[in-house]
Amino acid sequence: MAFVRLKKCLTDPKHLVKLVLLVICVCITIYQAKCVNKVLHPPISSYYKFQLNETVKYPSITICRKPTYKTHLFPLFGLKETLPLVSNGFFNNFTFHNSTIEEFLTNTTYTFKETIPLYGYKGQGFGKNVRIDKIFLLDKGLCHTITPTENSDVFSVKGGFFFYFRHTEKEKTYDNYGVCTSGFEIFIHSENQVLSPFGNEFTEYLYVETSEDLQVTLTLESYSQIPTSQNPCISDPDYSRAECREKCFNNFVVSEAGCTLPWLRNLDKVYPTCSDYESVNKFLRAYTYDAVKEDILKHCVCRYSCNNTIYKYHIGSRKEADKIMGMSSTINIFFSSNLVPIVSEVTSYDWNIFLADVGGSLGFLLGLSVIGVITVIEEVIKLIFRTTDNKGIDEKNTQVQKCLEGNNLKDVMEYMVNREMREHEVQKKMTETIKF
Repeated sequence: MAFVRLKKCLTDPKHLVKLVLLVICVCITIYQAKCVNKVLHPPISSYYKFQLNETVKYPSITICRKPTYKTHLFPLFGLKETLPLVSNGFFNNFTFHNSTIEEFLTNTTYTFKETIPLYGYKGQGFGKNVRIDKIFLLDKGLCHTITPTENSDVFSVKGGFFFYFRHTEKEKTYDNYGVCTSGFEIFIHSENQVLSPFGNEFTEYLYVETSEDLQVTLTLESYSQIPTSQNPCISDPDYSRAECREKCFNNFVVSEAGCTLPWLRNLDKVYPTCSDYESVNKFLRAYTYDAVKEDILKHCVCRYSCNNTIYKYHIGSRKEADKIMGMSSTINIFFSSNLVPIVSEVTSYDWNIFLADVGGSLGFLLGLSVIGVITVIEEVIKLIFRTTDNKGIDEKNTQVQKCLEGNNLKDVMEYMVNREMREHEVQKKMTETIKF
């Protein structure tokens, strides 16, 4: 490939046209391939595969009893049995001088032993390999969360959960929709998810009535996303969007009320407990008013998680429990298979593919190749050395011209002889150095 000097290329119309056409071809090639846009916004591809796990991590199980409160104890705290807690003026006659709201909730809700007297995981009972937490919810009373501390390697009933629920109701009662009002609400979710009044993402709900015996099988699905500018997400595996939204809203409520109650968690700092009628009512207005709740949640910056584990259940059998059990219920929750579907996202375009696309397009349209590029580099190097040599010759001619001016022929001859001797000595030293 012939190389043309830049000065000649810019002054000669023929070569200038060639240069312009070259630049236009390069720009069109890059534009047509959309290489730059793909690098800045790489396309995402989803891969779906199945994996056979040797062990499996069981979900957390949150259990809430229905009815939620021991309403017959409400009069001991100056409250009416028939009113719900969220009703206006419910705490008007509360005995703040003798009790706190936390004491009221502790005494009027059902403890873990009252709700779940027997339980087990992986064939071991009574909490040897599980962690038990409790949470107060305004509409569900006291709920209990059971989280396994180790994975299970048995994919059958023996490797899962067993729960024995006790209920104090004498007989079943039903609401206007035909749903039994006495039973147990079960929420199946991953460990990093929390039961929140602001929506429970990736949480399965199961209702167990009194005097029932259930066999429930689980399946596990794993999803992994890549954060992008269009769909930003949080890569932290312990992150929970529901917990983020709850924390944001709770901090707003406590800042408005100036005090806190047991229903609030994850506060940024410590606040005093609401201890009078006015502060409790102010708290409940901020906490239960739906319009305020929606407006605050819109300003909460809580992105979705990039990594999600979703547990789904299937009821294998559902039947009436033995009469000897009375109003109690039992349930087995377990994995029957170690087959886990995994969906993951990967970028399908990077800088390596970008260079390959550009090189392929240029080679196809312009005939460029590695040999052609090497030829261009050689010509550039020759041009550099040629320019350097020309500068050296010009300097020597300038020195000779200065010497001729104002000197006789004898002085000029001596100058030329001395210069040749110096150059000869320099060349000799360089030769000796190279040999050495």
